[in-house]
Amino acid sequence: MRLCELFNGIQVINSNTNLECEVAYITNDHRKVRQNYIFVAIKGQNRNGADYISLALEKGAVAIVTQEKDSCDGKIPYILVDNVRSTIAKMWSNYYDNPAKDITTVAITGTNGKTSSAYFLYSILQSSKIPCGLISTIECLANGEKIYRTNECSVSDINSAMTTPDPESLYSIYGAMRNRGVKIVVMEASSHALEQNRLDGIEIEIGAFTNLTSEHMDYHKNIDDYFNAKEKLMKKSKLCVINADDEYGKSLAEKYSYKSVTFSLNNFADFYANECKVNLEGCRYSLNYKNQSIRITTKTLGNFNIYNSMLAASCAKLLGIDNKYIKQGIEEINQIKGRLERYKNKNIYIDYAHTPDAMRKVIMLFKEIEPQKKLTVLFGCGGERDREKRSEMGNLSTTLADFTVITSDNSRGEDPKEIIADILKGVLPNRKYTVIVNREEAIKYIAKKLKKDEILLLLGKGHEAYEITSSGKKHFDEREVLDEVFQN
Repeated sequence: MRLCELFNGIQVINSNTNLECEVAYITNDHRKVRQNYIFVAIKGQNRNGADYISLALEKGAVAIVTQEKDSCDGKIPYILVDNVRSTIAKMWSNYYDNPAKDITTVAITGTNGKTSSAYFLYSILQSSKIPCGLISTIECLANGEKIYRTNECSVSDINSAMTTPDPESLYSIYGAMRNRGVKIVVMEASSHALEQNRLDGIEIEIGAFTNLTSEHMDYHKNIDDYFNAKEKLMKKSKLCVINADDEYGKSLAEKYSYKSVTFSLNNFADFYANECKVNLEGCRYSLNYKNQSIRITTKTLGNFNIYNSMLAASCAKLLGIDNKYIKQGIEEINQIKGRLERYKNKNIYIDYAHTPDAMRKVIMLFKEIEPQKKLTVLFGCGGERDREKRSEMGNLSTTLADFTVITSDNSRGEDPKEIIADILKGVLPNRKYTVIVNREEAIKYIAKKLKKDEILLLLGKGHEAYEITSSGKKHFDEREVLDEVFQN
């Protein structure tokens, strides 16, 4: 592909490079540079791509893309742009011949509920027989089939690392979706992806907002910076669907009232739910919109899944989907992997809750619908991530649950014992808990002690089938650990 084709629609501030030259591939990793590659120098949290320009040229890079004027030495072939992250997203889109241009995209952002909301909407689209795709934290699907590999990228590896794939993977996935005839894609949009302009090669038809609580404070400067990243989706979307019961959602609904609809448990919103009932079988409620009402039953647990399914239904109505398919699609979801996933009809639930807000909601769900049963929570906190939430989660679990097992969860380069020490700073005196650093041992210990009238929540890992420590990444699936316990 010619360099000028890669830069179609991208503003170039200055360049000394022949834009007619051939380019073999794009990369922002100097280690992957080969002959006739174009190297995009991106400044990250820990490294600056500009420091590797000379190495990239030695390995055969045909040109350097940068936003740093100091890197534009006349001795090297360069292309100066205003925003290098936005540029690389658009370059990858051009590389795959703008695969999203003929696909309607619905993107969902927020702190919690993105995955469940995306699955509900994807199920609705499938019920209506619309060729559809899903890009989620758990998996990528096109018309019900998993996409495992796109070019050199393993989608399973992509999704284990990030909610929204990097541009190289994302536009390759869109290319695979287009090849399979997909007409509508539902995707999760993380704050990292929005802040890093990964979606700049995609027109967003509907941007949806679930809620916002403190998260990713290891990356964002503060809660306002985090919110601003989420708001970028509302800015770039043609239409918005917003949770009006969330404080941040209210402000977004007011700001973007000219192009948004709201959903709520109160009747002031465009879509609202009433007659809500929640138990261990799921949720029941009436969804009301204008003069219409749909009686919906979900098999997924929790008041929060009323919100998640309402978001999906609201998006579906904006897409023109009939009420019967909305009802059918929501009701066909039995459970979502790692989202209050029940283990083999036992009182054991696996959930991805890894924020204070998510932990509180999951614990309170069981305290409210099964108050007579003893509730045990097992959790840990991720290493090299958001240290502030550790003590808060320690306090929440040991205060709200009857018993807590504090353990590890992707400690990465940190000492697991130090992470647990941070958690324990929030634990008040006389709380009932134990510490077992090894997560497998912790699960085996508490699962063997579990009685029939007790509930066990395994929080934090959810769909993940791996554990990341200082030794690297290894296979680890909580379901397999439980299988071993109960088979023995």
